[in-house]
Amino acid sequence: MIQNDGTATDSFTVQGTAGSTGFTVKYYAGSSGSTDITTAVTAGTFATGNLVPGANQVIRAVVTVARGTATGTSKDYLVTSRSVADNLKRDAVKARVTVN
Repeated sequence: MIQNDGTATDSFTVQGTAGSTGFTVKYYAGSSGSTDITTAVTAGTFATGNLVPGANQVIRAVVTVARGTATGTSKDYLVTSRSVADNLKRDAVKARVTVN
């Protein structure tokens, strides 16, 4: 979830880790929507609309592990967001997927 914790309306650019051997990731707008934003997110060009202070936009990552990927194999996914108004204001979240 990208949330505007500032005091003024702002938008945010978002960049996320792409898939790699054994793992596929798709990024979607919304907690249950089907709008695929993967290309823009992995390129770092996805931007939220204007968010008033306290407003948010949900971005969902769905990771699929390829059949035959070895047990114990891990992949980290980092998603960062930056304020368009002040790119020194940023945040990040990391998720780790491990094959069991």
